[in-house]
Amino acid sequence: MPNEKKTIEIHGRPWEWSYVEEGIADCKLSKWQEQKWSPRDALVHRNGGRVSLYVGQKYDADKIDLVEGAWTHDHCQICWWALSEVEDGEHGIGYTNGDGWLCTECYTKFIAPVQEEGKRK
Repeated sequence: MPNEKKTIEIHGRPWEWSYVEEGIADCKLSKWQEQKWSPRDALVHRNGGRVSLYVGQKYDADKIDLVEGAWTHDHCQICWWALSEVEDGEHGIGYTNGDGWLCTECYTKFIAPVQEEGKRK
């Protein structure tokens, strides 16, 4: 049927293809490596408590605290699946490009075939 929206299942839930396809295309441009997720340092703003990932940027120490391990989770760049420091492999292990994260299911379904093809060339 021409008006029917294409869907794909991720973590047991249907997703509209149009919602995930741009994220998949962006992720195909990076090299990904499997890794156990672990907390990272974060900047915590004293006024309001906003938390930002610390990646070496300068900050105003009078207004912001650098807190070790305060970055407690990341989300898959495709399906928004939470990754954190847990023993559960589905949530505790993912793929990173050094900046962003992918859950194992999205990596396996959408990115691994592209990386394997690139290795054969």
